[in-house]
Amino acid sequence: MQMLQLFLRQLIPVMEHGIALLIPLSVLAAMLDNREKGRFVRYFKKAAYWGFWGSIFIMAVKQGTRTAVSREVFEGITAFTAICGEVLLLQFLRSETVSELRKELFRNSIMLTVVSLFLYYGMEILIVPVTTVTTAEVIVSIETAIKILGAVVGLLFAWMGSIFVYRSARSLRSKRLYVVFAIQTAALLFQQIVYIVQILMARNILPLQKLINIMGPLIDHQSQFVFIVFAVAFAVPFALFLQKRPARKDNENPAQYRKVIASDIHKKRWGKAMVVYLVAMILISSVGNMYAHKKEELVPAVNVTAVNNVVSIPLSKVNDGHLHRFAYHTQKGTAVRFIVVLKGGSAYGVGFDACEICGATGYIEREGQIVCKLCDVVMNKSTIGMKGGCNPIPLKYSVNDGNLQIEQNLLDEGEKYFR
Repeated sequence: MQMLQLFLRQLIPVMEHGIALLIPLSVLAAMLDNREKGRFVRYFKKAAYWGFWGSIFIMAVKQGTRTAVSREVFEGITAFTAICGEVLLLQFLRSETVSELRKELFRNSIMLTVVSLFLYYGMEILIVPVTTVTTAEVIVSIETAIKILGAVVGLLFAWMGSIFVYRSARSLRSKRLYVVFAIQTAALLFQQIVYIVQILMARNILPLQKLINIMGPLIDHQSQFVFIVFAVAFAVPFALFLQKRPARKDNENPAQYRKVIASDIHKKRWGKAMVVYLVAMILISSVGNMYAHKKEELVPAVNVTAVNNVVSIPLSKVNDGHLHRFAYHTQKGTAVRFIVVLKGGSAYGVGFDACEICGATGYIEREGQIVCKLCDVVMNKSTIGMKGGCNPIPLKYSVNDGNLQIEQNLLDEGEKYFR
């Protein structure tokens, strides 16, 4: 049971990010293949090549330097460039590219979109197996092998889906295919815009208080975006099923027309296969995800109160190296959660039970490691208490007379993270 859960915890995020990347790119590839005898496909392939190796390079730099690449900033930039490329593609794909200038801009928009999407989702995909290896106490073990296998199978599932999508989309007529691509792109744009606004809010570039009521529910349910991708993907087979059977041409004999009909039936089989695939992926992402994390509920927080404007926690209660969760209640009744974990020696990691990226979903302890409950990223204990990435939002503390102490006003200020 535990091994299956470990397997699914790696498989599902890799599969979901892989599908979010490959499904829209497969539709785009089908459009380019049917456009001007496929002359633009080579730019797509070139961009995919550079995007793939670029994402590996960025991940290597991030792991090698730890601080040279900010995941939040990097993904924000790639999301913005992807938005620019997608908007341009929607414009250029509406009609034939006649002038040389339009053709050049079209080629650049293909390159920009494909490279950006590979870089954006590439880090999300690669971070799963990389984190598995870098955080493993024993690299050569059955547990590590199960986790790596889960990531590999997740990537294979996503690749399989891209084949179904490409084959189905390639059978669509141009106008239907453009509508499908526009729907896919709209879903991507929605997710990317939400992510960028989230980053700008976290950095106080956009007003947090004014937008939190609107953005809060969207941010809290970002993990459900993959189901929007699945729902939108159904547009491909449905458009194929609604496509009328080819009419018989005047110069076709019965044998030739039967061949055309057989080809049409064969194409629609790809659509049926895609429907089966999507249903299976939805089940894995929903039921499989619930099973993989069913034991990982947040441990109830211990209520604490302030005395003389200070919250004090005896060190004897938090010096075992495990995650400890506390809740301070503000005057408005909001439970402000924070966590404490001994990092080593006399150093403690103290932070709100929330992060700037995933919100107030909280952290869990799994096999001695601190893990974000929403995105399943493993925290490096030594960085807890430091700002950035998916780390808990830092909370200043002091140690006096055998107690870990936090000023009440700092906890009051943290109320905004738990509304």
